[in-house]
Amino acid sequence: MADTGGALLERLRRWKYVLVVAAAGFILLLWPSGGGRTAEPAADITEEARLEELLSAMEGVGHAEVLLSENGAAVVCQGADSASVRLDITQALMSYTGLSADKIAIFKLHESWREES
Repeated sequence: MADTGGALLERLRRWKYVLVVAAAGFILLLWPSGGGRTAEPAADITEEARLEELLSAMEGVGHAEVLLSENGAAVVCQGADSASVRLDITQALMSYTGLSADKIAIFKLHESWREES
């Protein structure tokens, strides 16, 4: 019986580094990451709000409303009747989102929209 205990200790000594790495990996798997999927919708809203603020600050855009999805972006703004403003908005959205120009739609904001909603 003493041989069995000695053989077990010898195997543990031989594999001690593998066991330590396995134990560390197991502990890291159990470690809380601190982030959850519940924060994603708030991040989307913040992203749209940040873009609205940025676009509204650009010359000629005026008030802007932004809707983002994985498939594209829609912008409604006061200055959409100007080709140079539409180009500036498209370039800003392409830079920020990585979307291609064909996935970005820009529309003129109806002047009485704020009053109706």
